[in-house]
Amino acid sequence: MGVVQKGIILTMEGETDKNGNPTKARVQAASAEGTSTLPITIPWYLRGKMGNLEKGSEIAFIVFDDQTGIVVSRMDGNWEGTIEEDVTVRGTLTVEKDMKLGGKII
Repeated sequence: MGVVQKGIILTMEGETDKNGNPTKARVQAASAEGTSTLPITIPWYLRGKMGNLEKGSEIAFIVFDDQTGIVVSRMDGNWEGTIEEDVTVRGTLTVEKDMKLGGKII
């Protein structure tokens, strides 16, 4: 069983996704200064410009009994409104405010 914890990102590492963003992070729990997790997963929606995570970012995360884990959220809840380069929408896309488009639109 995993418990949601608060911590900071120490490193961003691991294989990169198709946009060149690291897929893993080592994290130090706020309650365990001087230690770090094994590399845990950064979900796609928090990678690169979307999550704007970096060393020192304060996050919520979970580590499971087998030492795997996942970053759940930024603690400040901020989002710059950026979506990575290539996005495919299957279905309806609704925009309620301004939307800036660039690159290739298919």
